[in-house]
Amino acid sequence: MTEIERKFIELEKKKEKALILYFTAGFPSFEKSIEIIKKSAEKGTDLIEIGIPFSDPIADGPIIQYTSIKALENGINTDKCFKLASLLKNIINVPYLFMSYFNPIYKYGIEKFADRCVESGVSGLIIPDLPYEESFEIKKILKERNINLIYFLTPYTSQERTKKIVRKANGFIYFISIAGVTGPRESLSPETIQSLKRIKKIRKISVALGFGISNKEQIKKVKKYVDGIIIGSFFLKKIIDGKIGEFEELIVEFKKELKTY
Repeated sequence: MTEIERKFIELEKKKEKALILYFTAGFPSFEKSIEIIKKSAEKGTDLIEIGIPFSDPIADGPIIQYTSIKALENGINTDKCFKLASLLKNIINVPYLFMSYFNPIYKYGIEKFADRCVESGVSGLIIPDLPYEESFEIKKILKERNINLIYFLTPYTSQERTKKIVRKANGFIYFISIAGVTGPRESLSPETIQSLKRIKKIRKISVALGFGISNKEQIKKVKKYVDGIIIGSFFLKKIIDGKIGEFEELIVEFKKELKTY
């Protein structure tokens, strides 16, 4: 069992859903990103997704793109992301994952990258541009090291493909709630809830909903059907605007909303 799987079981026993926050490594600076991640864990975040900045993203909206550009300008690179993760081992007590596009991983060396994940305490890996059909080699390498490769589903994934992915998934399913890139939205796709129901009928596996989550009303509508909520752009915008106090208050509020008792 991985640290991620253990966390979801722990939360289920407590009748809570996971609050998963995304942060860009090295934004607004290397030191500040560590400080912000630490504070978020103290305020109740259950899992942390750390984005490795990349110059050519396909899934990131304007907010995350902005933070990635700034981090790259600050000199962040893959080795520094591993250094950041290593420092977190002694600072926070919640699982953390890397989000990276495949190119930096391939260039670094898949096995070398996986070994560094183990050394730095990374519990999972999210690769938005890696198709399911091409994921088996890296999944095997990660599984040997007790690291989860997280798969994606959307409301528009065919039923046949959904079944394949759900049956092979581990850690949790990252369910993309909308068509398009990351970024806050006022509403969610009407197909989302029906799709989430279908996943649970195939197999008991944790499902976390991401892309577009920005308010408590959205959480209320979907928390019955998911095991976690992933929020990135909404909170990153608070950091960009210097609203750290509001950022911390909202973590507490959102976490309260994710209690189910």
